[in-house]
Amino acid sequence: MTLPIELTSNAWMMIWGAGLALLAVLIMWRVSRYDLAGAAFDSAWHVARGKRTTETPTALEEKYHEIAREASVTGKARRAAGTVIGHFAAKVANVIAMIMLLAGAALIALGYFWH
Repeated sequence: MTLPIELTSNAWMMIWGAGLALLAVLIMWRVSRYDLAGAAFDSAWHVARGKRTTETPTALEEKYHEIAREASVTGKARRAAGTVIGHFAAKVANVIAMIMLLAGAALIALGYFWH
């Protein structure tokens, strides 16, 4: 008969810290598609590597084409406003995720070094 493994409080702190850090990375990955600064950096990198063609538009060109596809001026304005609101919401979520990432790293370090 095998006995269950009992985890110490240090191990639980490191597990919770790793989980918090993983959640932060997932949030950062998920909101990156709404960040216009990231799209601008990605577009510049795309052009600098010589990968930009008419078949492979940059991230900023894709966002522009999404707005331009709207039929009416009101639809275009609504889509542009949604893009800007999404950008600022992504910035807020990114700051929260950074704080979560730091808290997760602190929990991991505390669990590792605390006796």
